[in-house]
Amino acid sequence: MRQHCEKTGILDTRQPPPTCRRCGECCRKGGPGLHHDDASLVVSGVLPASSLFTLRQGETVLDNVSGRLETLAAEMIRVRPGPDGRACPFFRDPGECLIHDQRPCECRALFCADTTALRAMYQKDRLARHDLAPRDSPLGELLAVHEARCPAGEAIRLALAARGDAAAGARLAEMLRFDAAFRELAVSRAGLSPDALELYFGRPVEIVVAPFRHGPLRRG
Repeated sequence: MRQHCEKTGILDTRQPPPTCRRCGECCRKGGPGLHHDDASLVVSGVLPASSLFTLRQGETVLDNVSGRLETLAAEMIRVRPGPDGRACPFFRDPGECLIHDQRPCECRALFCADTTALRAMYQKDRLARHDLAPRDSPLGELLAVHEARCPAGEAIRLALAARGDAAAGARLAEMLRFDAAFRELAVSRAGLSPDALELYFGRPVEIVVAPFRHGPLRRG
């Protein structure tokens, strides 16, 4: 994996990288985002679908590197938090990584005392859902339908507008119903594992818009 990251320029090897002390400081702050060279980890099951989720274009998220709230210009597949809601699920105290020898590119680049290498690569060559589910595949087609009907950025816009606009509230309510029903059908009819829903369709729209809603939503 390291050779792949180096070959594509994701990791700069002109200077020897600092040595990871395996103290766990980085791991406790959350799991990494994935890049193209991490696709093999997903396909092989090192990173199972249940350990991943997608933050979709238009979502407002806390950027782990900059420390700022940012609106995503492109989607990002990430390793989901563990039971404590933050730490990487593959981390074990006091400083053990269950997949250390096959860890993702961002983990290989990150050194807690010097984040230069991570900052240089973390927005390059990010893995996207269509890298795992080609557009012409049945799953890829489902993904496209869901994205067209439930875009995250539009859901957030409607949630903000719904505070004083009944029509926006009604459109958001319809999107929420569609999203919930679509996920149920993806499991019952398409045979998708429930554990894979947040990887391929992102977080439920209800969760995406929750921080932007004010008061109860009128569902008509």
